[in-house]
Amino acid sequence: MSYNLTLHAEGWTRDGPAFGVGPVFVYRVGGMPQEEQAKIANYGAPHRNDWRILRTKAETQGEWTGHYESAEEALAALQQEYQ
Repeated sequence: MSYNLTLHAEGWTRDGPAFGVGPVFVYRVGGMPQEEQAKIANYGAPHRNDWRILRTKAETQGEWTGHYESAEEALAALQQEYQ
């Protein structure tokens, strides 16, 4: 079965005095199979890109994996797993 995965902003960096208006550094992945979840986060935020994927299945959390240049690149890699 093929899934259409999507990014949903969940965490932002601080940009000056206002919280939540800077670049997004954590996304929740929508469209995952039942009982599965994933997050994509930038471990290099806010000054460099080092996007990684965290998978959770049936409430068992895995490890952060990958080193991607963008959230979209990480999402594309995750999407490949569900085709």
